[in-house]
Amino acid sequence: MSVSTQNLAAGPASTASAPATGLDGAATALGAVPTDVAGLSFVQHLAQALPAADIAFGGAMLVAIILIHSAGVRVVTDIVSRRMRAITARPRVWHADVVMALSVLLLLVLHLAETMAWASSLVYGGLVTDWRTAGFFAGNTYTTVGYGAFVLPQGWEMLAPIIAMSGLFTFGWSGSVLVTIVARCQRVKDLALGHDTATPRVADSGEVE
Repeated sequence: MSVSTQNLAAGPASTASAPATGLDGAATALGAVPTDVAGLSFVQHLAQALPAADIAFGGAMLVAIILIHSAGVRVVTDIVSRRMRAITARPRVWHADVVMALSVLLLLVLHLAETMAWASSLVYGGLVTDWRTAGFFAGNTYTTVGYGAFVLPQGWEMLAPIIAMSGLFTFGWSGSVLVTIVARCQRVKDLALGHDTATPRVADSGEVE
C-alpha cells in the first residue's frame, strides 16, 4: 500500500518535469543556432573583412562629411552668384580671376574643415592619441595620398578606406563645382573683351545669360 502511494506521489512530479525538460532542450537548440551561423566560414570571413564597428562609425562620419560639404558648397555658390551679379554690369577680366581665386580658396577651407572633422573623430574616439598625428593621418587618407607609417589600432583598419571614400566623393563634387565656376568666369571675360556685344542679362540664380 505504501509503495502504491509513493508511486502515485512520484507520478505527477515526474510528469510535470517532462515538459520542462522538453522546453530546456528546445531553448538549448535555439540558442545553438546563432553559434552555428557564426561558425559558417562565409560569415566569419565577412565579419573579418567588414567589421561592424568600422562600418557603423565610418559610415556615420561619411554621411556627416557629405552634409558638411553640401552646406559648404551652397555657401560658395551663393557667394559666386552674388559676385557675378556685381561684376556683370561692368565686366573686367581680372574681376573674373578674383572670383575664381576666391572660389578655390573657399573650397580649400571647406576641405580642411572636413579633414579636421575626421581628425576630431579619431581623437575623441580614442583611436589616435594626439591631434598632430590625427590631422596628418586624416589629411593623407582623406586626399588618398596614403597614411604613411602610422596605422590605426588593430580592429579599426577598415576606417582608413572609408576616410578615403569620403575624400573621393567630396573632391569629385568640388571638381564639378569648379567646372561650373570656370564657365561662368569665362563668360564674364568674354563680355569684358567684347567677344559678346549683346547686353548681358543676369538670371535670378546669378548666372549670366
